[in-house]
Amino acid sequence: MRRYADPMHSPRTLPLVTSVLLTAALVTAAGCSSSSTSSTTTTAPKPTTTTVPNPLDLPATGSVDGVTLSVTSSPLTGVAGSTTMHVKAQLTGVVTAAHLVFQISDAPSAESGRAATTQQITVSHPGSFDLPTAFTPPKAGNWAITVTYAPTSVKDSKLSVSGLPPKVGLSAPFPQLVTVITAG
Repeated sequence: MRRYADPMHSPRTLPLVTSVLLTAALVTAAGCSSSSTSSTTTTAPKPTTTTVPNPLDLPATGSVDGVTLSVTSSPLTGVAGSTTMHVKAQLTGVVTAAHLVFQISDAPSAESGRAATTQQITVSHPGSFDLPTAFTPPKAGNWAITVTYAPTSVKDSKLSVSGLPPKVGLSAPFPQLVTVITAG
């Protein structure tokens, strides 16, 4: 029977094998540390989520001459004869004596028809102002809100924020100011 020499236990290859095993052990242990008193744990970062606001939840806003008018309305949908529309206007900035005019219309555009209700209040300072009398649409349709800041001084600019399309066939500039009413 013939004997073969075992190269793994040869005096010449033993330092080489030890060195390779030691290197592999160090590479495996890299990045991890532990001792008898402390340990390090690595966790994956939590994913981030970005929430994009629904445009229908945001106020319709316009600005002119240092005055900002933000308008919100509710609800977005309802039933004819039983849904009451509520409108809130927020004025900020350099507010001068003016009329705040609230209009609600089922006209197809700003250039046609007339408002079903027009209500006006006098303002002279920044603040939050409500439609004086809530409105209940009597029939099905798209009911758009327009709020106009109209200074009493002719040298100051008017500012309107509206859900009415400017012309028939165009989309509403502020769809959040349109309440869709269905037949009851």
